Amino acid sequence: MNTKTAYRDINQIKSLKKLINCRPMATFFSSRVKALKEPFMFTGPEGIEKKMYRLKQLASITLATDKTLVRYHDSLLFTCVFPGNKKILSLAEKELKRVTAFLKNKRPAPFFCNSGMPFTAYHSSFSHDFTRWILQHRQCGIKLSEFKNGKLELNEVLNLTLPSTERSETTAGLSNEMLLDTLLVPVKDRLQFLITELSKLDKQPYIKDHLFESLGIYCDIIPRSRQYSIAYNRIPVNEISFRQAPVRSFDHFELFRRPVENPVILNNPEKEQLISIIKNSMALTDRETDTVTFMEENSIRLYRLEHGISVAIYGAVPDRQLPLESYIGFTLFVNGFPVAYGGAWIFGEIANFGINIFDVYRGAESGYILCQLLRLYRQVFSVSYFEIEPYQFGLDNPEGILSGAFWFYFRYGFRSQDKKLHAISLQEKEKINANKKYRTAAKTLIRFTHSNMVLRLERKVPVRLADITGKIIKFISKKYQSDTIRAEADCVERFKTLTGIDAVTDGETQVLKEVSLWAAALGITDKKKLKLLGAMVSIKPADTYAYQELLLEFFNPK
Repeated sequence: MNTKTAYRDINQIKSLKKLINCRPMATFFSSRVKALKEPFMFTGPEGIEKKMYRLKQLASITLATDKTLVRYHDSLLFTCVFPGNKKILSLAEKELKRVTAFLKNKRPAPFFCNSGMPFTAYHSSFSHDFTRWILQHRQCGIKLSEFKNGKLELNEVLNLTLPSTERSETTAGLSNEMLLDTLLVPVKDRLQFLITELSKLDKQPYIKDHLFESLGIYCDIIPRSRQYSIAYNRIPVNEISFRQAPVRSFDHFELFRRPVENPVILNNPEKEQLISIIKNSMALTDRETDTVTFMEENSIRLYRLEHGISVAIYGAVPDRQLPLESYIGFTLFVNGFPVAYGGAWIFGEIANFGINIFDVYRGAESGYILCQLLRLYRQVFSVSYFEIEPYQFGLDNPEGILSGAFWFYFRYGFRSQDKKLHAISLQEKEKINANKKYRTAAKTLIRFTHSNMVLRLERKVPVRLADITGKIIKFISKKYQSDTIRAEADCVERFKTLTGIDAVTDGETQVLKEVSLWAAALGITDKKKLKLLGAMVSIKPADTYAYQELLLEFFNPK
């Protein structure tokens, strides 16, 4: 350290002492946290030095006991995910440990609930299967808290599941709590009791989901260790990627073309750890997606990309898969921390794509994260045509309108699917280029949400699933007068005769119905295509990646 720097630091320390002596500690802590909040205001060597100084300031101050602590915790998370150098990362990690120790030894305040901080409680509502998973969790405890805004009474649900000898208790008009009292279910065991009762409907998953959701069950989750927190729910990394500035300047089309390395080879403990961290990332942020809740664990793959980014992709178990298309979810990590989640609904070369970046990490490298995900789906599944639905950029989403999310996607190659709206967007872009202060009116941004946005990486437009399902609907209506049972039976028998294919499992039976209707409605008679459709019957429930290969071969015969 040179003399000037040392002299400046002494003056800064003197100023700090003066401020501490004349201002309430909580107010001073709050102002310092606010100064640290801007994610990448500290760029370049000088900015990094300022950030380090402010972290040292905060480390010397007593922690706040109000919501400022939540903001500080979130700023530390951001710093750990996008650290400027090793010293800053070390300071942030030490401060996370200090916050953790503080919360472990302190009774958490109500406003810390659902904050994701270590040793703080959660109050939330999840699906039956996800709640069942949390019940088995070693790092937290979960219990029934309340029935809130339920559409069904417990009497109506348990009347379908209880043994006949107990069923009469559901006809007495008892409240939910009184019914559980009458059935002699201990308070501590009530959540497990309800999960067990509804598990009797596992073979009818969508009915089970509807009944469980209709009860309006809310639970309290209490962490048992620091691992059950956003700060410590992370995957191991071999090397940390440091940033003095965000990755914002890059050729996205070149990135889309860049091959990705083969997925990481995971042993069973590593795979189990990864799955647990992915599921935790949802529970800790009060979220849930089908591919996480109903994950087909053998489908999970982990890819290492540049700048500390890793992406896990995974499909769903057979009884939760979609007709004909594949819903492939993802969790994106930066330096080991879950930063974004979402998925793509893939059918051959076309995919409907959705992304959600966790609130704490927004405003940093959102564009780079988006493009890395598109690159991965492009390379792994040979997708050439991505669609995003209007909610992603503003439909029923005021935040998307205020942030001008349409232009975020436009920047990375997405264009309005509607020709008229596309023409308007080009006119707006000319105005923006001509005047940097120009902002597209909210009513125009809302108008853009009347159409999907698409990213075309090749000139042709692939076959859409909607084109096929539309023809199936017309076929059943015209030939079978909308009698779907008769249509399925006839088409399956005809398809089996043509291909010799039969189904064994429930998942295969469902796919057999789907491809049989597809073949009949489109009049497919080509032997090679029928063979490919037949192969899908056993492959789709078992191997999402192999199923995609069959689709690609079907639409692009060699």
